Amino acid sequence: MKLHSLPGIDVRNTAVMEAITDLPPIVVSNLFGVHANTAYAWAQYAQNSWAEYLEAVKDTQ
Repeated sequence: MKLHSLPGIDVRNTAVMEAITDLPPIVVSNLFGVHANTAYAWAQYAQNSWAEYLEAVKDTQ
């Protein structure tokens, strides 16, 4: 990628973000070489459900 002046870290981060929304955390862990707990936490941050956010907002009103 450096040969073609492509930004490597940006591409990797995008791939990780895409993977954590589609793959189980253990697969992401093995694929990108991160600890399973880290992959699980990333999956929690990237979840598509707004339920926890809406519940938290409701509690503050």
